[in-house]
Amino acid sequence: MIQFSYILDKFGGIGPSQLILFFLVSYYNISKGANSISTVFIAYVPNKRCNVPPLDNATAYQNLTEPDILNYTTPYDDKTQQYDTCSRYGYNLSACNGDLRCVNQSYPIIACDKGYYYDDSLFTKTIITEFDLVCDRKYLNALSTSCYYIGMLVGSFLFGSTADRFGRKPTIIATFVGTLGCMVGVTFSTTVEMYTVFRTGTALFLAGASIGSFVYVIEIVPQKWVGAFGLMYQGVFTCGYMNLSAVAFIWRDWHEIMGVATILSAPYLIIALIIPESPRWQFTNGKDKAAIKTTLRMARMNGVTLTDEDWTAATVNDVKPKENKPSKTYSAIDLFRIPAIRFVTVKITYIWFTNSFVFYGLTLNTGALAGDIFLNNLFVGMVSLLSYLVCALVMNRLGRRAIMSGMLIFGGFGLLLSVVGGQFKDDNGVMEKVCLAFAFAGRFGITGTYGVMYPFSAELYPTVLRGNGMGMGAISSRMGAILAPFVISLQDYHKWIPNTIFGCLGLTAGLVCLTFPETNGRNMMETIEEAEDFFRKKKSANKEDTASIKSNLMAETSLENESKSAVC
Repeated sequence: MIQFSYILDKFGGIGPSQLILFFLVSYYNISKGANSISTVFIAYVPNKRCNVPPLDNATAYQNLTEPDILNYTTPYDDKTQQYDTCSRYGYNLSACNGDLRCVNQSYPIIACDKGYYYDDSLFTKTIITEFDLVCDRKYLNALSTSCYYIGMLVGSFLFGSTADRFGRKPTIIATFVGTLGCMVGVTFSTTVEMYTVFRTGTALFLAGASIGSFVYVIEIVPQKWVGAFGLMYQGVFTCGYMNLSAVAFIWRDWHEIMGVATILSAPYLIIALIIPESPRWQFTNGKDKAAIKTTLRMARMNGVTLTDEDWTAATVNDVKPKENKPSKTYSAIDLFRIPAIRFVTVKITYIWFTNSFVFYGLTLNTGALAGDIFLNNLFVGMVSLLSYLVCALVMNRLGRRAIMSGMLIFGGFGLLLSVVGGQFKDDNGVMEKVCLAFAFAGRFGITGTYGVMYPFSAELYPTVLRGNGMGMGAISSRMGAILAPFVISLQDYHKWIPNTIFGCLGLTAGLVCLTFPETNGRNMMETIEEAEDFFRKKKSANKEDTASIKSNLMAETSLENESKSAVC
C-alpha cells in the first residue's frame, strides 16, 4: 500500500493544490453555518400580547399607548414582575365603543381568544409570528429545533460509514443535493409541520456532507498542518453564521432570509462535482491508478516532481496492492470491538456530546443576550475567530490535548462566573456588562475546543475507520444539540440554570481530555494495526513513566532512611 503521508512530505509543505481544494471544499460551511444559526433570526420571539380589538385600533383609540393597552387588558404577575401576555381580562371587548367604560379588570382571566399581536419592528415575520408558536404552542419551537439536531444525529449515523465505504466525494455530492432540496422546502413552508420536516431533512443531509467534507480537507494536508487546517475549516463555519447576520439585517422576513441562504449555498454543488476524490482514501482502498493520477496533478500544481524512487519509498514493504483489489470494510461496530480504539471512542463521544451541548446552547441563546441581536451575533463570530486564531498559533507547540482541556476548563469557569455575576445585578447595568463579558469568555473557550476537537479526533483514528469515528463523534454531538434547546427553556424558571449546567459539564469534559494520548507531530494512521501499535506504545510509556516515578520515590525514601540511620 502506498503511504500518502510520505508523498505529502515530498511536497515540502502546503502548495496551491491543497489551498485551492481546501477553500473549495470548506465552502460547504457557509451553508452549515447559516443553517445552524438561522433559528436565532427566523425563530426570533418578539414582544407580544393578546389581540384586543378595538382597544388596539389606533383610529378608534388614538390616545392609547402600548403600555396603556397592556395595563387595561393584561394581568400583571407581581412575582415575576411581568405581564402575562398569554391571557387577558375576560370582559366583553365588543362593548368598547371609543371609550374605556368597557374596561373591567374584575372579570375572570381568560386565554387570548382573538389571536396575538406581535411587535414587528425588528422582524416583519418569523416562524413564531406566522405559526403562533407561543404560549401553549411554545413547545413546538423547541421541538422543531431539536428535530433539526435529531436529523443531524440520524445523518451522522447513516453517512458515517458511507464516506469510508464509497468515498468522500460521492458522499458529499449525494448529501448536498438533499441539503439544497430541503432548504428550498424550508423556504416555502406554509405550516409548522412542513417547516419541521424540511428542517429535519436539511440537517440529516448536512450531517453527511459535514463528515465527508471535513475528512476530505484533513486528508490532503501533511500531519503538521492538520490542526491549523482543521481550525481554518471551523473558521469558515463561523463566517457562515456571521454572514447570516448581514442577510437577516437586510431581509427581515424569515422566508426571504432562508431563500437568500439557499442561493448562497448552491455554488457548493458545482464544487462537489469538480473536485477529485481524496487520494489518501483511494490509496487505502486499493484504487492506486486513480490516486496516482490525482496526486501527480496536485504535484504539478505545487511545482513538485515525483520520481519512481519516491513511489517505491512510499510503498509499504515495496509491494503495491493489486489495482481495485477488494479491501476489508469497517463499520461503527469496530469502534467498540477493537480494544485499543474502544476507550478512545467512549471518551470522544463524551467530549463531542458536551462540547456540542454547550456550543449550541450558547449559540441558540444569542438572542437572550443584552444588546442588539445582529451585533451580538457578529461579536460571537469575532470571538470565535479569535479563539480559532489563538488555538492555531499554539496548537503545535502545546499539543492538542493541552489546548482542548485548557479551553474547556476556561470556558466552563467563564460561564459559571457569568452566573455568579448575574446574582449581583445593579441599577446602572455594570454587572450586566460584566456578565456579558464572562459569557463571551465562556464562548471563547468552548469555540476553541470545537475547533481543536475535529482535527484531534481525526488524528486518533486510522484512515479505514476515520469516517466511522467522526460519525460516532457527530452522533453524540447531535444528542447534545438536541437537548440544548430544552435546557435553554429552563431560563424561563430561573435564568441561572442553563449556564450553570453548561459550565459544570465544560469543567468535567476538560478533565476527561487529559486522559487522551497526544497526537501532535505524528503522521496520521492508515490501518488498524498502526492504531493498535500507537495506543499500545502510549499505554506502555505511561506505565513506564508511572513505574519510574514510583521507583524514584522508593529510592529517595530508602536514601532518606539510610541517612537517618547514619545520623542515629
